[in-house]
Amino acid sequence: MKRSLIAGLASLSIALAGGAALAANGKSVDKTPIAVLAADPAGKAVLEKELPGITRHPAYWWFKGKTLRQLQARSRGMLSDEKLTAVQRGLDAAQTPDQAPGPTSK
Repeated sequence: MKRSLIAGLASLSIALAGGAALAANGKSVDKTPIAVLAADPAGKAVLEKELPGITRHPAYWWFKGKTLRQLQARSRGMLSDEKLTAVQRGLDAAQTPDQAPGPTSK
């Protein structure tokens, strides 16, 4: 019983730490304005990889305050669910320097 309690607490601790890292990054195609994504170098790299030229689009001034999910409805199919999923995966994979693993001692 004691072992399963300790194992359960260890699992909870790991899960909470992972959630804290996600919350710290917290960039989302559903909730983060495009301008905020583009202001972060890692976010801009993801946008340019998955949606080339988005920050140079003539109407960028108009849609930069919207989220990609909000813009999807007006994109005439150019922002598919698959495209948004690819952007979200890229954002999730991008780590800020304070989230990157530190050096390990041997």
